[in-house]
Amino acid sequence: MNPHASRPPGALARAAASALAVSLVGTVLVAATATSTAAADESLLSTSGTTWRYLDDNTNPAGTSAGTAADQRAWTTTAFDDSAWKTATGAFGAKRGAATGIGAAFPITTLLTQYIEGTTTDVPTFFFRTDVELTAADLDGVPAFEGEIVYDDAAIVYVNGEEVVRLGDDGREITENLQYHGNGRTDPVTGTFVIPSDAFAPGENTISVALYQDAPTSSDIYLDVRSLVPTHGEVRDVALNVGADETQANVAWFSTLPGAGEVQWTRADAAGGEVDWQAAATSSSRDGTAADGSTYHHATITGLEEDSAYAYRVGSASTGWSAPTTFTTGTFGDEFSALFIGDAQIGASGNATNDATRWAANLDTMTARHPDTAFLISAGDQVENAGSTAQYAGFLAPRQMRELRFAVQDGNHDTASALYDQHYAMPNLSTEQRRDYWYAYNNVLVVAIDSNDSDPAEIAGHEAFLRDVIGTHGDAYDWVVVTFHHSLYSQAFHSRDTDVVRMREALSPVFSDLGVDLVLAGHDHIYTRSYLMEGATPVVPAEAPAEGDVLTPDEDQVLYLTGNSSSGSKFYDFDGAKPWTARWEQSREASYSDLDVTPTSLTVTTYATGSQRVVDRVTLQREDAAGPALDAETSARCLAGTAYVAVRATNTGDVPADVTLATPFGTRTFAAVAPGKAAYQSFSTRSVAAEAGSVTVRGALPDGGASSAQDVAYPAVTCG
Repeated sequence: MNPHASRPPGALARAAASALAVSLVGTVLVAATATSTAAADESLLSTSGTTWRYLDDNTNPAGTSAGTAADQRAWTTTAFDDSAWKTATGAFGAKRGAATGIGAAFPITTLLTQYIEGTTTDVPTFFFRTDVELTAADLDGVPAFEGEIVYDDAAIVYVNGEEVVRLGDDGREITENLQYHGNGRTDPVTGTFVIPSDAFAPGENTISVALYQDAPTSSDIYLDVRSLVPTHGEVRDVALNVGADETQANVAWFSTLPGAGEVQWTRADAAGGEVDWQAAATSSSRDGTAADGSTYHHATITGLEEDSAYAYRVGSASTGWSAPTTFTTGTFGDEFSALFIGDAQIGASGNATNDATRWAANLDTMTARHPDTAFLISAGDQVENAGSTAQYAGFLAPRQMRELRFAVQDGNHDTASALYDQHYAMPNLSTEQRRDYWYAYNNVLVVAIDSNDSDPAEIAGHEAFLRDVIGTHGDAYDWVVVTFHHSLYSQAFHSRDTDVVRMREALSPVFSDLGVDLVLAGHDHIYTRSYLMEGATPVVPAEAPAEGDVLTPDEDQVLYLTGNSSSGSKFYDFDGAKPWTARWEQSREASYSDLDVTPTSLTVTTYATGSQRVVDRVTLQREDAAGPALDAETSARCLAGTAYVAVRATNTGDVPADVTLATPFGTRTFAAVAPGKAAYQSFSTRSVAAEAGSVTVRGALPDGGASSAQDVAYPAVTCG
């Protein structure tokens, strides 16, 4: 019964002794010992090379649902008699009773009996067993084995009668062998899992899998255990999150091996090249077993200083170290910028690899255009499938996720797995409300709530959290921003959902009462800017809203912004006129927003990522706080075969103004431009041609006074 009986003894140990460097996209491993993944033919399990015994006839392998938990689990032990079970190789599955229909990415070799005999009700649980023969040499010096599995809807893996990992877990207690479990999803989920080597023993070992349908009407079932190879340790999915304030950063990461971890950090600008990690500051991690069987870690970097570069790494000598990464802190003053994105939702297009590639390219565009941005806010739905380790790897692969602090929301596609809580370390988590949290950055207070919790009692809990945080801390900040996933005022069909309507009616008056300035959300994949809202009532101006609006809200008026897709993986269409919508756009282009903050203004400029076209710009201006009056103009010309873009901003006000000219080709700031005088700069494109685009002209009054900003188009130019 052993599919690997012909493998020579000690082959795995010899493979493990040769450099084991497992790496997911965007993850760099510095292992405790320099090793590399065993070759594919050294895998304990494979799709076509492993024969499984399986039971798919709605029979309880324990014979009865009575007895102890150990009695129910007896089918996972080596001694269990499975001689009457069917045998076959994978992949296993069914789609509405047939062997086709799930998709080309999920071929079915062995058709499972999907329905209980004589019905169209799904068999709740399918049972699989196989044996692997290991020698003491195979296990010597190998701390763990890492596997790849594709499953739908949920799976539990056992070794020699002991549970080692749950995948797609929905929190339901497993009380008997035949029961529904997991979360329904469109496609099977590809994930990884880790088995400590001490789960195995020299000799014959039995690996068992319980595969679950989530409901009696689930359309498909699927299992493909692709590999199980030795690993000597991998640090992956490193995420640099916001901290409690600008002087902190939280870090989350996964390690293949169990054990304690830590984050080490030091001033990179003082390191002089090689980092002395022995002298670095250190913070121990809070850790636990992750949903995929690896170990998750959360730690906090403290004592950060402004305008400084820091190098950090995570891990330990026993679990391996990540490659060192550098991030910068930026200004701790009351004028800064941040980025806001809607749903990246890696995997929503049906091709997670393409989504991840576009997401990485879009992040490159955002950070290249806004190199001084302080942090990033994501509105949720970072992934399509909450239990997909591959989709998390795609979202976290870009270097910016390790170099730029970011905050996330729990979207409806994130909520069904503990992987969300394990991949991110958000600060100041509520002790009462699941995933509500808050943080401050310079002069902005940000409060985040989990809009997946939307029944009346949960909404009341969110209100209590908001009142406590804003009531306690709000007066210390110039601006109060609230973030969550489900947009209350969007232009697509989710605005009609029962949960959204319930939250809109309950929370809009709370935001007005608490003096919230701006609410950022996603979920509806269409850019929408609301009118200023007094509670749930739109304040419609006499003049039609336009790009570049400057709004001066009363204390109880709130602006709501809905982000479009930031990766291009999914877009929603216009759902008819809404009474709250000031501006909307759906050009089916990925987009993002830049938030420019001063003590007296908060400007949100939204860009189409690829073309860098300005979708919309709106400024919240404090009453009696007017920024400098600037008259800006642009031109394009050729000089010695090179294209140049020139910008002139004339101060038409009565007092000096600091003027910044920001172009795709460079930025220049002019201090104290006198009334009637101009700031002028001709920027080289370093090319023979330049497409039409826009520049941003910002003005600020001296000593932290009011500011203004405007985007001015420039024409295309071709030389030669």
